[in-house]
Amino acid sequence: MKRIFRFFRTNFRLGLRVVKTGIAVTFCIAISNLLHLNQPFIAVIATVISMGKSIDLSVKTGKNKMAGVVIGSAVGTAFAAILPGNAGLCGIGVILSLYLCHLFHLESAGVLSSFSFAAVMFGAAQSAPWKYALPCMGAALLGIAVAVVVNLTVMPPNYAVEIKKAYAELIGRTAAAIEDASARRTVSTKPVAEEIETLSRTLWLYISEAKILRWNDDEVFRISSSISLYRMVLDELKAVEVMELTEDGAPNEEILTVYRYHMKRMRELFERAKNS
Repeated sequence: MKRIFRFFRTNFRLGLRVVKTGIAVTFCIAISNLLHLNQPFIAVIATVISMGKSIDLSVKTGKNKMAGVVIGSAVGTAFAAILPGNAGLCGIGVILSLYLCHLFHLESAGVLSSFSFAAVMFGAAQSAPWKYALPCMGAALLGIAVAVVVNLTVMPPNYAVEIKKAYAELIGRTAAAIEDASARRTVSTKPVAEEIETLSRTLWLYISEAKILRWNDDEVFRISSSISLYRMVLDELKAVEVMELTEDGAPNEEILTVYRYHMKRMRELFERAKNS
């Protein structure tokens, strides 16, 4: 029952990023209506694409995406003035938009730049494409700005707290696995491996934030320093796991010697990890 609950909690949980994306879309449409923009669809797409995993990442990529939108809209305007919606020009225009984003080191801006190009290329009239391109560009820029602001102000993630929770969970999972190994019960290393990866991802998000957005650096550094030890504990657990020892079995002395070695080493590493 616990495993079933953990599965649903892990795989069907409504993430904070999803909620914030919905809030950003709501604000985006409301602002678009207030400003009488005719392209709320473009603004919504830009908002969804621009909702970053972390605050600092959202700000950095937001600036790149804004530049990408300008590039895509400008290329779309130029190509629409020649022949709107032409298949060959569309392919060339997307290549050019992506190349310019790469040339100016605008990471993660290529998708939105290509979308902006396509929106102008298919929606603009050949006689005056800029009249369509400017509102398109404005809507996309609005969507990006709303996504960044919402990510900054609405329920900003506290990665330090998430790190502590993930670390506590890792200690619990590791202790349970060592207890199973000690009792010669079936050892499952997957939960421990998953918790190590979860903790590593959360630490990466914390480190990627700007210094002003971080706190508890000393404690986070201590936890980060212990991950290598937990990976070593995991290696020892895997060594015991493949032995497939059971409570009722009677392994020979050679296997028992190897088993005792791995058990001794994993306990030592675990104590070092907890006390580091």
